[in-house]
Amino acid sequence: MNSTDSQVSLHDSPDNHGAVVNIVSWFLLICSSLLVFTRLGTKYGVSKSFHVDDGFIVVSLILCIGQTIATSIGVANGLGRHRDTLSSGNIVVFQKSYYAANVLFVASLAFSKLAVIFFIRVISPIDLHRTLTWILTAATLAWSFSSIPMLLFQCDTPRVWDAFTNKCIDQQAIWNYVNAVSIIIDICLIWLPFVVVWNLQTQLQRKLVVTSCFATRLLTIAATGWQVKEAQGITNHQDATFTYWQLAVAVSLVQSLGIMTACTPYLKPFLDSLESGLMRSDDIRRRANATGKSITGYGRQGISTFRSQSGPTGASPNELRNLGHPNATVTSSITVKKSENGSDWETGSHSSQVKLIKQVKTWKVTSSPGPAGED
Repeated sequence: MNSTDSQVSLHDSPDNHGAVVNIVSWFLLICSSLLVFTRLGTKYGVSKSFHVDDGFIVVSLILCIGQTIATSIGVANGLGRHRDTLSSGNIVVFQKSYYAANVLFVASLAFSKLAVIFFIRVISPIDLHRTLTWILTAATLAWSFSSIPMLLFQCDTPRVWDAFTNKCIDQQAIWNYVNAVSIIIDICLIWLPFVVVWNLQTQLQRKLVVTSCFATRLLTIAATGWQVKEAQGITNHQDATFTYWQLAVAVSLVQSLGIMTACTPYLKPFLDSLESGLMRSDDIRRRANATGKSITGYGRQGISTFRSQSGPTGASPNELRNLGHPNATVTSSITVKKSENGSDWETGSHSSQVKLIKQVKTWKVTSSPGPAGED
């Protein structure tokens, strides 16, 4: 291999687009990493713990790092340059890196989807929604477990990575399947949160904020559409090292958007909106801390004060403002109800016992006769 063959140009040119691939892929990885760290920091700041969906997104990021490294190795060995300018050694390393990058891409995308699914499962206690999340989980696992083996064994052994000269299955069909099913799952990951959140008892504006966080996954669908377009010429190996550069950028974009959109629901506006409709009892106890202290929501001012007494069923009266009448009193009780299915393994994934909070308000208005002679 000539030393000049492995040199990577720092400038884009009509005959070398490797720099674009490197810059875009590493920039997207940095953005993904920052959002994952923001997600984890926000989660720990709210609940002081990490859970199953956080583990999935971390695994997805690790796989994304591996995929980006594999892509960079491909760039160093000819990705973005014409095939006739490369040595045979460059072409072999390019094929191996491309092979590894594709497998890591599907694995990373699968874990980012699972992170969203498990988050949706936690925020909804409704049996139908929980069943739908199980169906989505099964669909995602079936998609990944069928796609990855096809990519791993796309060509005859032992040169399974050699798509240029070896006998291989139809790569176009493989990627059509991978991308089509991925888009269908992403559509479901937008539709299901919309159904869940729209039934919450909260303001319309808050519902729109929450659903818009999940709707950002439309960006992933759009990027996947671009990837489908670029993959149409994947079976043309005449100058694959040069023609694949746009496909490599599209793959990096889809992968990173999958991670970033999975982290979007953990941004502060989402948590503020979600808190108003559905909260966990461990957050209530943590915010209350001690009798007489105000309950402070995440990013919100204290809205009420606990009294020292509590009801027999775990209800705590909550003193609010009056109704504009000097003798009017208002009490508000918060009832903590445990999940009916206490043995459900995922119930403990976000707290020791996930509970539904029901707030009941009662008003008592009393009046007294005015002074004599007053109407």
